[in-house]
Amino acid sequence: MIIGIDFDNTIADYTGVFYRVGCALGWLPESVGQSKNEVKQYFIDQDNEARWTELQGIVYGKEIAQAQPYSGAFDAMKRLQAQGHQLAIVSHKTKYPIIGERVDFHNAATQWLISHGLIGSVDAPIDSNLVFFNETKAQKVTRISQLTCDVFIDDLPDILTHSDFPAQCHGVLFAPNALQGFSGPQINHWQALDAWLCSLLN
Repeated sequence: MIIGIDFDNTIADYTGVFYRVGCALGWLPESVGQSKNEVKQYFIDQDNEARWTELQGIVYGKEIAQAQPYSGAFDAMKRLQAQGHQLAIVSHKTKYPIIGERVDFHNAATQWLISHGLIGSVDAPIDSNLVFFNETKAQKVTRISQLTCDVFIDDLPDILTHSDFPAQCHGVLFAPNALQGFSGPQINHWQALDAWLCSLLN
């Protein structure tokens, strides 16, 4: 099968990164929760979404090295590769931040993937030519269709339920905190992917 995978918050885990970077910059009080959503909500409550946008640019750019792969992600991809599946990364990611220092997000994410052994070596589970960063969500969904993905894994329901999401592709939501109200299949950790794929194939 051709299995497409999102990047941010599906492979790359930013838990605590927005909080740590925000605190280090003096933009956040330490009392704010450590999750991305709690940090985002703090800036919204302060009527300072521009600062939140700038923080995202810093985290997804020069501080991306602080992110770690989700537990079990690398091993799951190696197993899929060994089983003969073809893996591709398809991400919605602008090339440069809207606000702040002009850092190339695509290059930063590519270097992160190399540093964690996911691409760029003979035994890496993903071919470097099958990594696609798309400037818009519509382009991302089009790429999923062009690749004829059999399965696509994403943390965002609005990708999996997009009107142009290919009908032949099985979307699975990656939701570490189990999203209520999503009617499609979801996994809460990478170790659960094998069982879900087995149920799909059998």
